[in-house]
Amino acid sequence: MAFNVWQDQGIDQFREIAGRLASVIQSGIDRSGALNQFAESVNNGEAFTELMIEYSSRWFTETGGRSILIGPELFWLLSEPSPRRASGTSLRAQESYLDTELTAGQRARILLLVCVYEALAQNQWAPEGIAEHMMTNGVG
Repeated sequence: MAFNVWQDQGIDQFREIAGRLASVIQSGIDRSGALNQFAESVNNGEAFTELMIEYSSRWFTETGGRSILIGPELFWLLSEPSPRRASGTSLRAQESYLDTELTAGQRARILLLVCVYEALAQNQWAPEGIAEHMMTNGVG
């Protein structure tokens, strides 16, 4: 199911969702912390799902219920659980190789993260304290 859903999703849809996520992240009190939390959640399907539900609720509230953050198809793909690591020493070589491959959901979460960084860069992202630091070093 995830592979078929993945094929239906275009990069433009990821960019659209990323723009919304960037808006939610930038509107928070702790922007840098929220961005770090989002980036770290990409490797954990369950944590990512919880964060997306929180952000979806915030987006829905901020838009007065006129818009949703993410549609059900893309949510289904992005919320794919991370593969569980097998315990014990009885793993065959093929199983251990497959364990290191990224799933469609993991790849989609990484793509969305890259698109969020792209959206933040286009929106003049400046985490707290960085702008002043850049000016004092002559970079800005």
